[in-house]
Amino acid sequence: MDSEVRASLDAYLSLQLAELEGCLPLIAAADQEAVHEARLALRRLRSVLSCYGAYLPPVPESTRKDIRWLARSLGEARDDYVLSQRMTLWLDAPVAWVSADALRAAVAGLIGSSNSIARRVAADRRAKETLDAAARAIFPGPIQQDVGSAPHFDAAVVLLQAAWETAQGSLARASTAGTRRNEQLHQARKDIKGLRYAVEAIAGAVGSEAATIIQAAMTLQRALGEQHDSVASLAWLAGLAGQPGLDPADVRELRSMEQRRLDQAEHTVREALRTSPIPEPRRVLQPESPPAH
Repeated sequence: MDSEVRASLDAYLSLQLAELEGCLPLIAAADQEAVHEARLALRRLRSVLSCYGAYLPPVPESTRKDIRWLARSLGEARDDYVLSQRMTLWLDAPVAWVSADALRAAVAGLIGSSNSIARRVAADRRAKETLDAAARAIFPGPIQQDVGSAPHFDAAVVLLQAAWETAQGSLARASTAGTRRNEQLHQARKDIKGLRYAVEAIAGAVGSEAATIIQAAMTLQRALGEQHDSVASLAWLAGLAGQPGLDPADVRELRSMEQRRLDQAEHTVREALRTSPIPEPRRVLQPESPPAH
């Protein structure tokens, strides 16, 4: 099983690096789908390095820092684009907008910002150098193949259990966070993604049982994603208030529409937590294991 775990990890990491390599030229042309796919690949890469790092060849901190820079930059580009598409849907609604042109200009600014960030990142030599450095560190070549070892199956489950507990802790903190609740829910979403990708990475060795965790994580991740997008939209709309050329009534209407969407998203999150809790890896993947004390 140990060799199967390592083979699954290597295949998963190789796929993410190949995806990033293929996306970079398209990002230079501000291809939004490429930005999205690259961002996903970076999340998956970082999740695996975080969860299984002790069993993988060491990645220098300078390279890890560059990976974080690339992920953060593409994240900013993607967030602006997603927000622009969300606002465009509202503006296309059958509403008699008083300042429609000004609103659409503000949305166009989001698209322009997204495209500019994407092109700037792709044009930066640091992006390609980061991918090359990551590939060299993770797959150092035949002479150094003994660097790092495969986690045995039980050790991998322990690592996944720890990731599950981290996500559960974030969800628990969000339930009592008060004014920081949205921040904690966003952190929980990131932790759930990390768990999901870590499970995906060894699914080839774990088998069909992995799907139980992955599917529940995806359900909650999507619900939390919709909640976060509404929170981000409301924050952006709050920043529009008082800007020249924008009618205050238009901004209030957009905020009202987005608030209703947030209310629905909150309901969906509660239902997902109730009906699709993420099962503990040790119970799903090691059903014969004794309970922890």
